[in-house]
Amino acid sequence: MNNKILTILSGSPRGGEKTWESLYKNVLEHLNSDLALCTTENYVLSKSLFERANYIWTLENYDNFELYYEKNYEGNWKEYFEYGKGYGLYESGLIHFALKDFIRNNFMEIINKYDFIIFSRYDQFYIDKHPYLQNNKILIPKGEDYFGLCDRHAAFDSNLANKYFSIVDYINNAESINEIPSFPNCESVYLKHLENNKLINNVERVDRFLFTSALKSDKTNWRIPKYKIFFIKNLMIKYPDEFIDGVKNAIKNYGLLKYAKDNFFIVFTYFYLKLRQIFRIRSRIEDNKND
Repeated sequence: MNNKILTILSGSPRGGEKTWESLYKNVLEHLNSDLALCTTENYVLSKSLFERANYIWTLENYDNFELYYEKNYEGNWKEYFEYGKGYGLYESGLIHFALKDFIRNNFMEIINKYDFIIFSRYDQFYIDKHPYLQNNKILIPKGEDYFGLCDRHAAFDSNLANKYFSIVDYINNAESINEIPSFPNCESVYLKHLENNKLINNVERVDRFLFTSALKSDKTNWRIPKYKIFFIKNLMIKYPDEFIDGVKNAIKNYGLLKYAKDNFFIVFTYFYLKLRQIFRIRSRIEDNKND
């Protein structure tokens, strides 16, 4: 192992080849990073991503992920998750937190060999090059906080990894029940976890350089994508605002003509969504005038 950075993708392998090509170019090759894939046994596929991986970490695919917690924990974890039913905490967090816990309990020896860790999802499309990592910092893209802190992507010093992945210990602590957020979703609980173990002091927000993608065929436990990238077959945008922010930052960094030269369809889609956004705002203003 010569590389100093390990990129870990966790969850269901969504997003498809175009999304993963952006990972190869703007993360792995740009930062000379190794790659670890963490998912459940049913998702190990003969895709380019799995052929490229240095490590593949597979967790049993439970019909109900409560079984993972019952097997490994006592305590109040179930009570905590049930507060988040209907907010995404139970529907998505039950799985995502288990994968973080699985990584922490089984692969810290590997993680500690690296200087830095990038922890992300499979469905992150990298519009621009990943920022360089910093000692003793947790880099988190701006936006998409939803009453907490965006939990889709983080890049951090490996000496923070053990605490970072300890979110199940946090929710399984009786004291955490007394500070459940008023809007108990994944983002707000993630923020509480970082505050509880003082990692919030290491967080540094960076301009957005990625967005959440999806294929039409991708299954999801939460948000269903509505908008597509023009002229790129089956590639969808899950959250238009983060897409707009990311492309706006890239255009600011490179200039419109230079960025559009290599990313024409991304830029075309950006201006389409911006126009929709402008007309939507104007429509709301007109509606308010008529009230």
